[in-house]
Amino acid sequence: MKSLGLTVFLVLAILVSQAMATRVWVIDVEGMTCKLCPIAIKKSLSKVKGVKWIKTSLQNRIAVVVTKDEISEEALLEAISRAGGYKGKVIGKTHF
Repeated sequence: MKSLGLTVFLVLAILVSQAMATRVWVIDVEGMTCKLCPIAIKKSLSKVKGVKWIKTSLQNRIAVVVTKDEISEEALLEAISRAGGYKGKVIGKTHF
């Protein structure tokens, strides 16, 4: 009985983790030069379906974006470009 409970727990944990699968992207953004740039980039990225959280940094010229797993790199880079002609390059990504 104990092993059945453990098995059920593990199966549920796997199902929940798959349903909540996320990816963290670190994107270098070329062209950020003023205080409004990070705001424009964040606004544009927030319109991409599946984006959960965004942090932009003018000082480091990066955007850190947490998304649902199915979001493509191209969708994020296009959103950054639409924000004002910025050029984004993914410099890191992690899957949870």
